[in-house]
Amino acid sequence: MSIPYKLTEVKDNISDQPKRGYYAKVVTRGTIDTLTLCKDISRTCTLTVADLRAAIEAISESLTMYLKDGYNVYIDGLGTFSISAESKRVEAEEDLKGQSVKVKNINFRSSVRLKNEMAESTFERASEQRIVKQPKRKD
Repeated sequence: MSIPYKLTEVKDNISDQPKRGYYAKVVTRGTIDTLTLCKDISRTCTLTVADLRAAIEAISESLTMYLKDGYNVYIDGLGTFSISAESKRVEAEEDLKGQSVKVKNINFRSSVRLKNEMAESTFERASEQRIVKQPKRKD
């Protein structure tokens, strides 16, 4: 199994002598949904699809609860989930109230094990026929 990529041209329009080149960009094969993932996992263990869906839902709820309570959540083999915050700039410390702080993003840092597994990945250049393009909307 390999990861498809395509070449994307890099243009340097800032320099007096623009440099050109290419870099690799991953071409996704699509998105695997929860049901597909559960069916795949259930074939390799004694858990049913319903058991797995329930477990994923429970993990999602607990993850949300702990993140809302200010914790980072580490899941063995996957990585760490954390949040980042944002607020408007204020002149004085006392002007920043909790109500004005918002969640900016939910961050994910992969585990060393996952990074090491992914480091063994192979890549293949995607042919134009294999690249799935989104249909154009008719507005």
